[in-house]
Amino acid sequence: MLDLTNLSWTKTRESSGTAGSYLKSYSYSNGKKIYYKLSYYDDINQLFGYEAINEIIAARIMDLLNINHLNYSLIHAKIKIKDKILETYLNSSYDFKKVNESKITFENFYELNKKDDEDIFSFSARYNFLDDIYNMMIIDYLILNRDRHGANIEVLYNHKTNEIRLAPLFDQGLSFLSPKYLDLDIRLFDINEEKRVNSFIASSNLYKNLFLIPKDKLIEIKLDYEYIFNNLYAAATKLYIDKCIDLLKIRLERYEDLRNKK
Repeated sequence: MLDLTNLSWTKTRESSGTAGSYLKSYSYSNGKKIYYKLSYYDDINQLFGYEAINEIIAARIMDLLNINHLNYSLIHAKIKIKDKILETYLNSSYDFKKVNESKITFENFYELNKKDDEDIFSFSARYNFLDDIYNMMIIDYLILNRDRHGANIEVLYNHKTNEIRLAPLFDQGLSFLSPKYLDLDIRLFDINEEKRVNSFIASSNLYKNLFLIPKDKLIEIKLDYEYIFNNLYAAATKLYIDKCIDLLKIRLERYEDLRNKK
């Protein structure tokens, strides 16, 4: 177990109607910035939820699918929040910006650079983002990502080479069963229901969004569940992980049905 009690945690997002928040921190190692992300925190329940673990699961799936993404590591650590020492699982990642690069949200980049009446897909094709956008829509469907707003996609600009590229996919914590974490909530979670989501690229229905992808861009998906969930049973309950596996299997079956019929 790592001792990370030296880290200072700050709020990154408030949840309406509660005193809870998602907390982030950072440190430097060999000149590189490392980001740390916790699951949910409030003063009563302290640390709970599986958002930090969801990032690990999503990243491993994207490993298998060769989708460009931010790499996350799972950490078992002691941390300090409001002078209390707590034990938890969290994730860490390195800054994905290269030397001479700056970043801008995709939403702002689109608003600043789109032509009159240019839709997002035509715009993405003009900047050679389209394959990455399609892959993002596929992975978001597969993991039931509910929070791909316009700032959860970023564009990177190299001031020296003038290269413009889409940033690796990041911030997939609000996916799978989140924000459910109690056993009863997990058991009652309907994995057959297509939840409404926050999606800047297309509609609030992730399955319907798949119909916007050309058939030849619907990539073949083969999942290795042993690889995806390896060593996660200490960080999340068996009930939660088993339900995530069931969700993935159902969504993959629907995806393959669409891919074969389209």
